[in-house]
Amino acid sequence: MSHLEIELKLSVLPEAIQRIREKIISFHYTHFSLHQLSNTYFETVDHQLRRWDMGLRIRGCDGRFEMTIKTTGKVIGGLHQRPEYNVEIHKPEINLLAFPAEIWPKDTNVDRLQSQLTTLFYTDFSREKWMVTYHGSEIEIVLDQGSIYAGAKKKPIMEIELELKKGTLIELLALAKEFVNIEGLRLANKSKAERGYSLVQISDHVDTKLSLSHYNWFTMPIEQGLRQLLVYWQHYEECWLEDQTQARQNLSHLLLLIQKFLVHYAHSVPHFIRVLPLKEITVLLTATDIQPEVVCYSVDWLRCKLAFTQWLTALTLP
Repeated sequence: MSHLEIELKLSVLPEAIQRIREKIISFHYTHFSLHQLSNTYFETVDHQLRRWDMGLRIRGCDGRFEMTIKTTGKVIGGLHQRPEYNVEIHKPEINLLAFPAEIWPKDTNVDRLQSQLTTLFYTDFSREKWMVTYHGSEIEIVLDQGSIYAGAKKKPIMEIELELKKGTLIELLALAKEFVNIEGLRLANKSKAERGYSLVQISDHVDTKLSLSHYNWFTMPIEQGLRQLLVYWQHYEECWLEDQTQARQNLSHLLLLIQKFLVHYAHSVPHFIRVLPLKEITVLLTATDIQPEVVCYSVDWLRCKLAFTQWLTALTLP
């Protein structure tokens, strides 16, 4: 009924899809037929689930339905680790009592909470799936294409997800690096649900005016500094792609700060970080007519972010 979902999300440009398929079938794999999935997301008027960092949905596929709630997790770069609870249901109706009682904050009135729920947004997309055996791990790769809908508003869905089903996180990241030479891929820190929330203008947990001056990066433990730098990197990237003012300038400042961070911790920096083209992508940002998609979906950009995610993961593994 429950498990810790560990997956890596990549946003995809249409021109990359054929090369993604070609890469996947170069591994030992099992292919599954295409399915059409519909997901309906629920929330209270005062956004109580969002404030608890929970997401509630009902998924429909081929006449079968599943109710899922995801609870507080963590995101490192595009690597998502989040507990989720799944319950098969006979019809698309919410029954919160079917979930374990311990997932709710203390003194939650579950019946009252359920009575306050309403449909917030929904997604409709096709899913193509492969189960890949990579070294000693089993990793599910899905390609999703469709849209998110909230009233008259709409956002596209075009992404791949690599989910660890059996094996190690290190091998999940190693498999992700097999895709690093494909133009048109970008590590994505926002799930479909988070993108739906932004579509209905429920603010993210991260302040859109994050200031780098809030932290003394060189006095905190290296893993803490790296984690914060990745949060900022992902955030400013998203802001730039959404044409927010000052986003590119903030991103340029951040990349320079990362290079200073690496000099400060030179004795601890692994070789695969030292050889990254950080200076090159920093220079690329200075071009006056450069478009965010050109940079953020480039091979060098993905290579850098994936390497930093791998480094931080190695530092924080138990």
